[in-house]
Amino acid sequence: MLSGNLSFDTKNKDDEEEGEDGVAKVEVVAGPPKLSFPIPGSMDGVKSGSKAVVEAKNLSFRYSEDKEFLVHDASMKLSLNSRVAISGRNGCGKSTLMTLLCNEMNSTEGKDGKLGEVWRHHNLRMAYMKQDHLKSLGPFFDTNCFVYISQRFKDGYDGDLQRRLIDPENEEEADLRKQLAKTHGKYGNEVGDLLSRTKVGTQLAYEVQWKGLDDVKQNTIESISKLKSMGLAKVCIACDERIAAKAAGIDQRPLTRREIVRHCEAFGIDEEMCCNQLIKGFSSGQKVRLSLAAMFWTKPHLIAIDEPTNYLDVETVEALAKALTNFRGGILMIEPKTDFVEKICNEKWHVEDGVVTVQKLQNGAKRAA
Repeated sequence: MLSGNLSFDTKNKDDEEEGEDGVAKVEVVAGPPKLSFPIPGSMDGVKSGSKAVVEAKNLSFRYSEDKEFLVHDASMKLSLNSRVAISGRNGCGKSTLMTLLCNEMNSTEGKDGKLGEVWRHHNLRMAYMKQDHLKSLGPFFDTNCFVYISQRFKDGYDGDLQRRLIDPENEEEADLRKQLAKTHGKYGNEVGDLLSRTKVGTQLAYEVQWKGLDDVKQNTIESISKLKSMGLAKVCIACDERIAAKAAGIDQRPLTRREIVRHCEAFGIDEEMCCNQLIKGFSSGQKVRLSLAAMFWTKPHLIAIDEPTNYLDVETVEALAKALTNFRGGILMIEPKTDFVEKICNEKWHVEDGVVTVQKLQNGAKRAA
């Protein structure tokens, strides 16, 4: 359950338009804003806050063989205690690295021809707010916050996250899955869905429902290694996220007007805005707060946020810094405001020419192990 609230002037977009130079104005707030994020709770199998819950090994990425590596042979770890800022010049690959670590983009072979990987603890709940997160609100512009939250989480988990993990990134990935299924799939069929998770020996395994084989007796238990060989590592993570959401009771959280309003109020969205105003009428700053509210519905253990201060006024940025400092989970961020980073982060990953250099900071929030 969320605690704390935000005190904001809830002006709509008509009250705040672009300036004469075409740049969107930040919104003006009334009174000191206060923001508090939900407590993630414990994670089964992780007793120490310093234990890695995400680990990249020999991670590389470039858009094509004739392009330079944005990330090359990078290895790093994230824990529930992590307070990490990714830094570097514009276009150096900061957002690419974050997306790779969130398993929403496939890595590519390194110079040695080897394929790195990103491992994620199967009980982790992770939330990612992309730099272009406002685009995800587009299909809901003609609805309100209540409809957006209730639709996105109607199945007891984050439907938007499921889509990003399960759907192929492009036609090339879709074709690869079909080709791999011909070799590894049951009767050459692709995986339709992963229904549950178990262990076979020491390895995770999943119950697979195969496309074109609707009889439940045709379902099989397949190891995670086999599913990865079919190009389905992200699909396994999607299943893990559904199971983790259920473990946190998200599937039992009522999508009632009262519950959604109470949740949104903690992000500066009052009942009138939540239920009676269309999202397309929101200012950019109000849309950011809605994106934050949606991201925290599942009470994530680890959050990844790409330039979260965009469109926010100074007081709200201060409130966000305080909330992130007090957050009891791990944080991975990209943020150009140096003073904001210094208040929160105790580690910096600098990206330059594909190389990721880890630098310990003497400031920022420190979490007890």
